[in-house]
Amino acid sequence: MVVNKKTLLKEMGQRYYERRKALGYTQEEAAEIADVTQQAISDSELGKTFLAPDSMLKLCEAYGVSCDYIMTGLVTDKDSLLIDQRIRELPPDAFFHYEQMTEHFLKAIEVCGEATEKRKGKSDV
Repeated sequence: MVVNKKTLLKEMGQRYYERRKALGYTQEEAAEIADVTQQAISDSELGKTFLAPDSMLKLCEAYGVSCDYIMTGLVTDKDSLLIDQRIRELPPDAFFHYEQMTEHFLKAIEVCGEATEKRKGKSDV
């Protein structure tokens, strides 16, 4: 498998950026977590440089994702386990709300999938 370094850097940077923003961290906070400078975080998010492995591990742990996800964009069993761990830590009332949101989310995905299939069927005619 041939991987273009420039493309890999850019894609990894986008995933770093998206996770940081989703969790509400500033670049300065991410830099503190990873024990690097704010400029190193900025450069990695812009796809200019790779973070050192130890810094990457620290960020992935703080961001609640696997290094595999940052590098490839693929969700692994470890990513699922990280989410499962967070769910298990919820208090009972929050767990109930999470369960309801999950049911609504899954129904919405099902409806969207059905609508997409209908549109595909019409365009095949």
